[in-house]
Amino acid sequence: MKKKAGTKGFAIAVVIIAIGVLLFYITLSNRMNNFSGRNNVKNTSEIEKLLNYNFDEDYPKTVRETVKLHCRYMKMAYNNEFSKDELFDANRKIRELFDDELLNYNTEEAQLKSLESDIQFYKDNKQKYVSYTLPEASQITYNTEDGVEYARLRVGVIIRVDNATMKGDQEYLLRKDKLGRWKILGWMADTNSDAAKE
Repeated sequence: MKKKAGTKGFAIAVVIIAIGVLLFYITLSNRMNNFSGRNNVKNTSEIEKLLNYNFDEDYPKTVRETVKLHCRYMKMAYNNEFSKDELFDANRKIRELFDDELLNYNTEEAQLKSLESDIQFYKDNKQKYVSYTLPEASQITYNTEDGVEYARLRVGVIIRVDNATMKGDQEYLLRKDKLGRWKILGWMADTNSDAAKE
């Protein structure tokens, strides 16, 4: 009888350990799903915020805020977060930030094709737009020409290519419109930045 009791005890111990391992696995899986879900909700909510942004009621008040909003759109676009339909809508939203001169030079269709081409380039080259850093308000350069106000600022951008990280700068030029809103006149990679040299 003692042998049977020992075997029963061993079997019960094995079952208890198996249940413990199963519970641990289920708990760990749920945590990973919740973490993954939170990241997905974060991106989804950012997509929703950008696609539902109301420029009439909440146009950015400063040069810095205008460029920050543009960077938010570009980060989501370059990281291929928008669906095809969402990208079409996002492109229209991005154009709300542009000066009339840039809009006239750059048609909606041409801009969308260029954006799709840039997104494909990022995808093909395994690039990810990691982050952007805006300058302090005191680092923005302002000037007035013929009674029109202009602003220039440099945004730091970090791009990941495979496992390597590249830092670069984008220089933005903005002009204040007749309603007092800062509009993007253009932007380009700073040729003196690290990313431009590589």
